[in-house]
Amino acid sequence: MRHIPFLFLLLTIFAIPWENAVVLPGLGTIVRPIGILAFLLTALLVVKNGTYRKLAPIHYALLIFILWSGLSIIWSVDPELTLTRIKTYAQLFIMIWLIWELVRTEAQMNIVLQAYVLGAWVAVASTVFNFLTADQVMYGRYSANGFDPNDLGVMLALGIPIAWYLFMKQKNWFFRLSNAAYLAMAMWTISLTASRTAFVVGLIGLLYVGFTFSHLTKRMKILLVLFLAVGVTYGIQSVPAESLKRIETIGEDVGQGDLNGRGAFWAAGFTMVEEQPLIGIGAGAYPREMEILIDKHDLSHNTPLAVLAETGIIGLLLFLSIIVSFVYTASKTSYLEAVLFLSLLAVWGLSTMFLTWEMRKPTWLLFGLIALESAKWQVRPALLFAKRIQFVRE
Repeated sequence: MRHIPFLFLLLTIFAIPWENAVVLPGLGTIVRPIGILAFLLTALLVVKNGTYRKLAPIHYALLIFILWSGLSIIWSVDPELTLTRIKTYAQLFIMIWLIWELVRTEAQMNIVLQAYVLGAWVAVASTVFNFLTADQVMYGRYSANGFDPNDLGVMLALGIPIAWYLFMKQKNWFFRLSNAAYLAMAMWTISLTASRTAFVVGLIGLLYVGFTFSHLTKRMKILLVLFLAVGVTYGIQSVPAESLKRIETIGEDVGQGDLNGRGAFWAAGFTMVEEQPLIGIGAGAYPREMEILIDKHDLSHNTPLAVLAETGIIGLLLFLSIIVSFVYTASKTSYLEAVLFLSLLAVWGLSTMFLTWEMRKPTWLLFGLIALESAKWQVRPALLFAKRIQFVRE
C-alpha cells in the first residue's frame, strides 16, 4: 500500500516547478490538492500499520523555528499575515514529514529527485513556448505561466546539479539523455528569464559537473565537452539581445549597490530590526511594515534579513543553526551526494541574498532531502499503540 501515497508524493514534487501555471479556485495552486491527498493517504498508512518513522533531531530544530514564528503572532504588527505564515510553515513541514515517512531507500530518493527535474522540464517548456509566441513578462524577460522570472530561474538552477547527479546514477538511457540535456536547456531558459541572480547561481550549479568530472569515462568526457560546446554556441546566438544585455549588467548593478531597487527594501528591513531587534515584528509581517515605512507593499528580497526583521535575533539564530546543521550533514555523506547537496545549498544560499525564499516550497524540499541524508537510510519506527520501539535497517 505504501506505493500509492509515494506516487502522490512524487506528483506533488513534480508539480512544484510549474505549480503557478495551474491555480484552482478555492484551492490554490495544483500542488495543494495533490499534497492533501498525499498527506491523507500517508496518515491512513501510518494508522493502518500502527507505526511511524521517528523524526530526526534536524526535524525538531525546524519545529522549534516554526514554533517561535508562531509565537510571534502575540506581538506581530499584522497578526493576520503572521497567521498565514504559520499555516504555510505547517504545510511545508508536512511535506518534509511525507518525504521522511515515505522515502526509505536511496533508490526512492533518486526517484524523488527525478520527479523534480521532470517538473522543471515542464517549466522549461512553458517558458520556451512563451518565448516563441513573444509573450513577455516584461521587456526582454520570459517566464513560465504564473511565475516571477527570478523565482523560476532559481528553481531551474536548483535542478542543474540534481540532473547531473541523476545522469551519473541512472542506467536508463532515456533519463540519462534527458538529464544531460536539462543542463543546457535550463541555462538557456534562465537566460530567457534575464534573471541575473538565477544566471549566477546556475553557473554555480554547473560547478557540480566539474567537481564530479573525474567519475566519467573518457568517452563520456569527450561527448559531454562537445555537447556543451554546441549548446553554449547555439544558446548565445538564440537568446534575445535585450535579455543578454540585462544579464551583462550584473557587475554594474553590484557596483552601484542598489541591485535593481532592492536597496530601499533592505534599508526598510534594517529599520524594522532597530525597532524590534530581539523578537522581530512578527513572521510574515515584513510587507505590511515596509508599506508603512516606504509606501511599498513588497517582500524583503533577502531571506536572512526577512527572518531577522520578522522573528528577531532569536529567529535568525534558530534559522542559521538549521542551515549549519544541513551543511554539516551534507558534508558527512559519500562524495557524490556530499557535493550534490553542498552545491544545492550554495545555489540556494546565494539566491536567498536576493530573494525571499524562507517560505517557498523548493527551500523546504531541499531541507527535507538533506534531512533524509542524516538518517543514512536507517529507519526507526515507533509503535503507535505500544511503548516498545524497534530499530531496523531497510
